[in-house]
Amino acid sequence: MSIFVGIPPLVFGVFAISVLFLMTKGRRTTIKVCTALFAFAVIVGFSLYTYSYLVSDAEITDILFASLRGIYSTARMFFINDDFGVLGDTPGTQWLADNIWAQILLWLCYLSALVVIQATLFALFGRKLVERFRLRFGLHREVYIIKGGDKYALMLGENIVTHDNPHQRPDEKRLVVFLINEDEDERKTHEKAAHFDGVVKVIDRKKDLQYYLNKAGMGKRRCRKTKYNIILAPDNVSMHDNALAIAEYANKNKVENNKLDIYVFVSSEWDRKQIEAITRKGIKNSKRTYPYTFHIVSEVDLLIRQMIENHPPYKCRTLALKNGKATKNFTVMILGFGEIGEHALLRLVMNGQFVGSHMRAIIVEKNTEELKDCFLHRYPGIHLSCEMDFRNFDVQCKSFFNLLDEVADVDYIVIALNSSELNKQTALNVRLHYERKDVEKCPFIAISEKNGCSYEKRLEENIFVFGCREDIYKESVIIREEIDRMAKEVNVGYSVDNSNSITEWHELDWFSKESNRASADFMPAILKIAGIDEITEISKEIFAEFISTHLEFLAQTEHLRWNAFHVAMGWYPRSIEEMRRCFADTKDLELCRKNFTTKQHVCLTTWDGLDEVSTAYSQMAQEEFDFKEYDRSIIRSIPAYLYDLRAVVKPNALKKI
Repeated sequence: MSIFVGIPPLVFGVFAISVLFLMTKGRRTTIKVCTALFAFAVIVGFSLYTYSYLVSDAEITDILFASLRGIYSTARMFFINDDFGVLGDTPGTQWLADNIWAQILLWLCYLSALVVIQATLFALFGRKLVERFRLRFGLHREVYIIKGGDKYALMLGENIVTHDNPHQRPDEKRLVVFLINEDEDERKTHEKAAHFDGVVKVIDRKKDLQYYLNKAGMGKRRCRKTKYNIILAPDNVSMHDNALAIAEYANKNKVENNKLDIYVFVSSEWDRKQIEAITRKGIKNSKRTYPYTFHIVSEVDLLIRQMIENHPPYKCRTLALKNGKATKNFTVMILGFGEIGEHALLRLVMNGQFVGSHMRAIIVEKNTEELKDCFLHRYPGIHLSCEMDFRNFDVQCKSFFNLLDEVADVDYIVIALNSSELNKQTALNVRLHYERKDVEKCPFIAISEKNGCSYEKRLEENIFVFGCREDIYKESVIIREEIDRMAKEVNVGYSVDNSNSITEWHELDWFSKESNRASADFMPAILKIAGIDEITEISKEIFAEFISTHLEFLAQTEHLRWNAFHVAMGWYPRSIEEMRRCFADTKDLELCRKNFTTKQHVCLTTWDGLDEVSTAYSQMAQEEFDFKEYDRSIIRSIPAYLYDLRAVVKPNALKKI
């Protein structure tokens, strides 16, 4: 009787479920296990069968025939069949029936073949069943749902599960699910996603997004143990509707606020404002309606962030920070003031604030009058952090080189004209100009190139290309878990030393979270100003003492950064008189200090101006307020949360200022 026939259906089912469970761990794991089982079944099965056929006929001329029969019988194991009964009736093979170890080996061969067969069938015909099993019973603790399946969405998915190292095995605790539209190629998307064990689902027009969130397990009880990250990739036409639907679904199903993060790619200020409105709904005098963390993501902004992170203003050799101060004003030149040029300016404003320095920006573009009026209308408070100088001419004329001579102390040049080739040629022209003038320290020259090369391939230290989309579709850039952890500590730092109640992270609106993230982003500059070059090994107490020594310089720098963030977000100063009038009308202390509708804040002033604001505000509140303490508290909290994040400072990195 066939051995396979002797396997009870229950055992067969147990093996099938075991194979499904194995496949939930990932394609690579399944392939490795099945390869090992296949090799075991082939080697041991062939050896036993061939030996049995040989001993049944001792003629040496039958070795070839016995081997062929052994191959045939071994192959039959993988077709749910066997020749065990034939061996049992063959003279000379009684040793097999009498040897319990030989029988155990043969049984293991059959079971290994069964596992290989089941895994193969599941892979060929049961993909959707395996995916359902993975979604419902997988061992993952983090689910990333990406709505979109283009090249960059797949790249991001792979970087997420491999922690930005595609050569590394996918993290079994992470599962990436791609939701694609019916007009996209499911087969090709699945083939690419299979390399890192991703799951692909086609969105049926008859079913809404919430249906697929439920299928991914978000509405189930098990979601209490699983963290969900939903990413609405670029080119998703219904960003606001989808983001709102996700928040409503999560709220309805009582998903915990720390179990859901929503990442929304936006391509315009209109989209950003719509998403931001969701994060603020219901915040006045009550808890937020949708207390989940929203991340508003812009491709252009990410590219500029990468440029700043790799070449931050504080590293400009022309700036020369000394004694916690800049030795000169920080001057930038933007050639081309389209979307990239504008974003570059705003990010440089946020990151180019130093005590003893005032930032100056020279904008070179055709038709600057129209651009100037529109820009200043959107950012009316920009003058607080940056002096704007618009120049109306072409970079391919003599006036441009005269400008380079006129502004001899420029620190940072961003070239973002109409074409990548023109950008490169202009960069070469600028470099040649400085070489002919024998300038010892050249400014940073950043060249915008669509889908340009990565930063590791830059030409030299002071001239480099940015714009590589492959560099931004990474876990470290999009998800930015480390920055968010630091930003949460910054949020606590703003409250601890000021007797204010701490607003929980999930209760903050997007703007407030982004403000804390900007502070965390600026941390390397703060450490550099404090004389700390690296974060490695030293006691927290010594670090805190060192920070305390330079507290006032660092607090002033933090206030400059805070000002710059707000004006770059479109805010502008509110006068003390306006604050008093507002309080007289509303008796609302928070509203008179800052107004999210008009984007006014009374603390948008100089460091010395904060004293007058604190006095006036204390009189209205009838209790003591010192707004400078907000900035000092941030600086004081740096050692604590850097060490809480397992970051330490190297002794020889501390330099005398």
